[in-house]
Amino acid sequence: MSRFPKESALTTANIHLLMAYLADLELEVDRLRKQGSFLQHEVRGTLKRIHQLCSTEAAPKALTEIDRATRELADVLRDLQEPLGYHPAHDQVVAIAVRPLIEQVFRLQQRLLGAPDVILRLELESEHMEWFPARLRHILDNLLGNALKFRDPDKTERWVQLGLRLSPGTYELRVSDNGIGLPPGDPAQVFALFYRAAPVRAAGLGVGLAVVKLLVEQSGGPLTVDSGEGQGTTFVAVLPRYDVDDYLL
Repeated sequence: MSRFPKESALTTANIHLLMAYLADLELEVDRLRKQGSFLQHEVRGTLKRIHQLCSTEAAPKALTEIDRATRELADVLRDLQEPLGYHPAHDQVVAIAVRPLIEQVFRLQQRLLGAPDVILRLELESEHMEWFPARLRHILDNLLGNALKFRDPDKTERWVQLGLRLSPGTYELRVSDNGIGLPPGDPAQVFALFYRAAPVRAAGLGVGLAVVKLLVEQSGGPLTVDSGEGQGTTFVAVLPRYDVDDYLL
């Protein structure tokens, strides 16, 4: 009889670990699906542009434009390259250079969502984090993508701001925007699975934010949101700090 509580506790712990890993995989599958469609669109668009240039432009001008088109495609391919240790199967703490990662994710989301005019503002207390690269990439992908997706078309200047603050035991990631904000009601409902806010937010399902919340909470911290209709949105993720030496083999 004394064995049952231990087995029950072990089962509960395994379920929590499995849920965290499944959350990682769900975001990974969604990211790869979007990335594949995006890459196909970019390659087809570049080839079509080159074909049109060869058919309609004089040779010197055509060569210049073709060179520009291929360089832009090369930039896209570079942004799609995965950083070391990214895959969720490599669930290990490493030292992450956060500025280039944030800028890479932001550029990719700009292309995915057709938002080239949105400005990225960074306020980083540190250029590095010792954390899980797969989870951090997923969190950035979804929070930056959400901010860009719900930008306000009526504002003359549109921006997304990402702040990183350090405390002795945590990292605080704060993603703010001056977008359309959330409709009246409880802001926390955006974390509910399949949340949609009609009519302006009815274009997609809110699976991403729900899984991001699970990722943050499984890592040991909270994810909160503050928003007002027409006043933008701020997400704050508090992430525990780890010592990378504890994860080296």
